Amino acid sequence: MSDVPPEGPDIDRNVAVNLRQFREQRGVSQDELAQRMSERGFGFTQATIWKIERGQRPVKISEAVALGKALGLSSWTHLTEEPALTRRLSDLQDANRRANEAYTETKAAAARFFEAQVNVVVAVREAQDAGLDTERWNGWVNIPAERAVIEARVEWNREDDILERREKEVEAVLAALRQHGYPLIQPEDVEFGGGRP
Repeated sequence: MSDVPPEGPDIDRNVAVNLRQFREQRGVSQDELAQRMSERGFGFTQATIWKIERGQRPVKISEAVALGKALGLSSWTHLTEEPALTRRLSDLQDANRRANEAYTETKAAAARFFEAQVNVVVAVREAQDAGLDTERWNGWVNIPAERAVIEARVEWNREDDILERREKEVEAVLAALRQHGYPLIQPEDVEFGGGRP
């Protein structure tokens, strides 16, 4: 007789718990996961996923590999690991995914702000050429997009005197950027003709 306990039941239990955890964390319904599996050549239905998650149906290795891919896991073996570890891994992956999404959104917002600044410069110059007083309309031109990120960081570390502190910290960071030659957009950097600097 062997003293090694059988791993089958534990792995089946882990797969059941982890499949549900990864699926819910990614916002995938049982129906949607079954559809993804069907697209991979497995005849899964919502009931199949339900039975697996309830521990009523074991998963073949080929199915585990496909389930891992259908859920975007870095390795299908994450389905077989201890649920407590998998929960931490799932949280880590989710936090990294959200950070990546926020970073991408921040870059896109900065690009929109740069474009908006160029539009302000063009509109101000055209209004000046038409003889309008534009002094109150060009305030956004002198504000670097980096300021929004710095302000968000300062506000995230809230204190009682946030407005005064924020202004001082933002100006200190911007001054340091300028001192080290970091190129902050200026109105004179905008060339006319194509509408972009």
